[in-house]
Amino acid sequence: MRASHVIAFTKRTLHQFRHDRRTLAFIIVVPLLMILIFGYTFSGEVRHVNVVVVCEDTGLNTTLFPYFPDKNFNLSRSILEQIDTEVLAITHCSELSTAERAVEEGNAWAAIYFNQNFTNEFAGGISGKNTSANIKLILDGSNPTITAAIMKEIGEAAGRALESAKMKSQSPVSITQDYIYGSADTRFIDYFAPGVMSFAVMMVTTMLTIILFVNERRNGTLHRVLATPAHPVEVVLGYALAFGIICICQSIVILAAGILIFGIKVVGNLFLAFLVFFLIGTGHQGLGILLSAGAKNELQAIQFIPFIIFPSVLLAGLFWPVESIPAILQPLAYFIPLRYGIDAERGIMVRGWGLEHVWMQICVLAIFAIATIAGSSMLLNKKE
Repeated sequence: MRASHVIAFTKRTLHQFRHDRRTLAFIIVVPLLMILIFGYTFSGEVRHVNVVVVCEDTGLNTTLFPYFPDKNFNLSRSILEQIDTEVLAITHCSELSTAERAVEEGNAWAAIYFNQNFTNEFAGGISGKNTSANIKLILDGSNPTITAAIMKEIGEAAGRALESAKMKSQSPVSITQDYIYGSADTRFIDYFAPGVMSFAVMMVTTMLTIILFVNERRNGTLHRVLATPAHPVEVVLGYALAFGIICICQSIVILAAGILIFGIKVVGNLFLAFLVFFLIGTGHQGLGILLSAGAKNELQAIQFIPFIIFPSVLLAGLFWPVESIPAILQPLAYFIPLRYGIDAERGIMVRGWGLEHVWMQICVLAIFAIATIAGSSMLLNKKE
């Protein structure tokens, strides 16, 4: 073995990268992008969780408790003042039914209810009467991470309020939970599974489309296909239908494995869930064709994949809720199509929502699919 030969081949390889500016940029930019997104995302905690507060508490009745040291004592107000508004984004409401409807429609993660005698029941408890103050939570328990964050913040706020009133050791405040969706037994995998299935459909479809089209362009197959009377739109739609069928097959396999092996519960309509999977696959198939049109070989084609996968993994709410992403990155989540697919699948599979609740996400995915297919058809016709 000659060192001069090894060095010569090393120089040759490095010269190839020097002339391929796109690959050189890929080597530098992608690791930097990954560490920035990972660092910012993992450094975040659950923030700005929408909750609705219904407070009917009238405060201390001085007639019933004439010897209570603080005549203006209002425990519910003290607890609300102690809540970290960076964690819980509070909206006040006068009626409990309206607050419950907000949770049912997915506009809030919880409703927090203080009854009319909340402070008096607390005062009675520390005065020797058999009463206790109770905070009622009406929860959307479909996301265990957010549910835990709400419970933790309410409990800590109550503790801080009692401590500031120097009553912490005398009478704790109890918290009861009513679940509109999910339950106390809802597992993280029940919330996680719909996101994983959506991501699997997106990833496989995008990667296969990019690599397939680059190969067919390089081998001249695509040129020969387009030389036939077939219109580019027909070619793209044919690929879209094929990948859509593949997506549904993937979904069936993954869903069956989740139900049979991990005991995942599917509350909603399976056909609606498959429709969402189909739209995710169709849209990303069109995106794959668009991206492959700008690649000359497989190496350049693969360079597009991290720019699709990593933002989708980190910013679409796959592993953790969007509320836990730092505020500076949260607006970016609205531009990631997978986010709408994951939201729709979780609404269908975990909450049991129908078309009346997920129509907006389906419309976004449909518009994305139409736009990418139309754009790829136009670009394909121009290129060939």
